Formats: sequence, structure tokens, C-alpha cells
Amino acid sequence: MLSLFVILGIVFLYVVKSKVSYFYVLRIYAILEYSLFAIFLYNCYKSHIAKKIIVYSIIPFFLISIIDYFVSKSSYSNYPSLFEFLLFIVFLIFFFYEKMNTIVSYPIYQSITFWICVGLFLYFSGNFFFFLFNTSSNDKNFTHQMRIVYSIVTISKNILLSLAFLAHEQIESNEESFNIPNELNLDSFNPKNNLN
Repeated sequence: MLSLFVILGIVFLYVVKSKVSYFYVLRIYAILEYSLFAIFLYNCYKSHIAKKIIVYSIIPFFLISIIDYFVSKSSYSNYPSLFEFLLFIVFLIFFFYEKMNTIVSYPIYQSITFWICVGLFLYFSGNFFFFLFNTSSNDKNFTHQMRIVYSIVTISKNILLSLAFLAHEQIESNEESFNIPNELNLDSFNPKNNLN
């Protein structure tokens, strides 16, 4: 999906030379990115209330992106991205909190979803300040340093997402098994002998 939007962005920016269409592609990508991450976290959560909150958060994000598009039509604004990053930082912190309160039979670091969420948390928390300070400073040196930080955070996120698939996740069963050891000596069920 990302490669499709990169190609569309390049076509609209350099071939068609339409910045308005390019910003339109960026807005659609931001909405799809938010929706896909929200659906991913929806599947990671166990709490029904948290699932409802994250699904219903797609609608306000969509509205904020549309309103911001019409307010700043000739330029790209970072406000929807800041809102997205802030919400996902909160959602991921709740995911980690929920994981800590869940009893599992294997270590948490063996879970694929845990490492994906660690990579996403690194990405959202590391780049939140990049988008926050990107519009506030016109200093070339500062902008260059922020791009280096952005690149390092993005590369680290991609490495963590790639390594997440090396985790050996055990599938949890919802049924609790009741195992009685074989060497356990139980009295035989004979009512006539137990009259004493």
C-alpha cells in the first residue's frame, strides 16, 4: 500500500505538477494508515471497551483530516499526523498495560504482536516530536538533524517489525485443561468399604 501511495505522490508532484493532488494523496494515505493500525490494535486488544474506543476513533480522525484538508488546502498540515501519533501512543501504552495484566503461559517477548507494537510505539513516540517541531522551525541545521532522527527511528521501527516475525508464538487455547497426574493415589470408589 505504501509503495502505491509513494508512486502516486511522485506522479502528482513531478509529472502532473499538482501540489493540491499530491496533498490529497497524502491525506488519503494518512486516513488509510490510521484505519489499518486501528484495526490491527483492535485485534490485539482483549478489552471490549478498548476495542470499541479504537474503532470509533476512526471517525473523528477522518473528520479532523477532512476539516484540516479544507482549512489548509494549499499546504500540508501536520495536525492530523500529530493527532494520529498521540492517539496511537496512548493506545499502545494501554496495549502494554493490558499485556502486563494478562496471565500467559509463555514469555511476552515470544509474541509477534508484542514486537510489532514495540516497533510501532518506537515509531510513533520517536517521530511525534519530529512532526511537532518540523513546522515550528525554519533553521536548516535543525531541520537536517530532525530528518536524521526521523530516519533512525524509522529504520529502527522497520528492523523491529522485520524481527517480529522471528518470534515463536504459541497459540493460546481458551479451554482450561484439567490434568490429573498418573501417579496420584486416589481411593477407589466403593461405598460399602467406606462405611466406617
